[in-house]
Amino acid sequence: MNKAVLVAGATGRTGQIIVQELINSGFSPHVLIRDIPSAKELFGDKVTYHQGDVRHVETLNEPLSGINAVVSAIGSNTPVGKNCPKHVDYEGVANLVHAASQAHVSRFILISSIAVTHPEHPLNCFGKILDWKSKGEDALRESNLEYAIVRPGGLKDTPGGRSAIHIDQGDRIMGTISRSDLAAIILQALIFSRPMRVTFEVIETDRDDGRNWNDRFSSLSPD
Repeated sequence: MNKAVLVAGATGRTGQIIVQELINSGFSPHVLIRDIPSAKELFGDKVTYHQGDVRHVETLNEPLSGINAVVSAIGSNTPVGKNCPKHVDYEGVANLVHAASQAHVSRFILISSIAVTHPEHPLNCFGKILDWKSKGEDALRESNLEYAIVRPGGLKDTPGGRSAIHIDQGDRIMGTISRSDLAAIILQALIFSRPMRVTFEVIETDRDDGRNWNDRFSSLSPD
């Protein structure tokens, strides 16, 4: 596992689990963070640290140098202000996509949200977050990068591996999923051996379709 994978949003609740999933799978992750000392309390010497801010594209050139794949787990935590959805979920994603394209990154995994194409959803009352996430998705689709846009259901802080996973396209399902299961799916998207430019939703279910992730990804319709 010699791919250099940069995780943006690594100190968030989902980002931390993704980083640990990568470590457990033999990767040596790179993390993009604003506060290195705080991140070192989380990851110690298990990762390579890069200081940068997705809101400022000029800070992303060094972190992306030599990187093979990017995982964006960034997300706004306030409806207004400098960390609002517009500045993080759209402009931040667009900046990261631009820098990744300039650095010739081979694959970009973007964590978005289920219901992103449904502006009437209650979640959109939080700073129009779904609208801005949709624009972030479009910035990636309009790039020359290979990508997977993963739209998880409501995220839960529960152990992974306890439920089957349902994958769909068209933003027509609702449900929940554990952050740990999402992290495992992100790993599978990173190691998938074929080219991909896809968008899909994932939720937990009580019925396993019996397919492995290679078959699931192969069956997806490209964007």
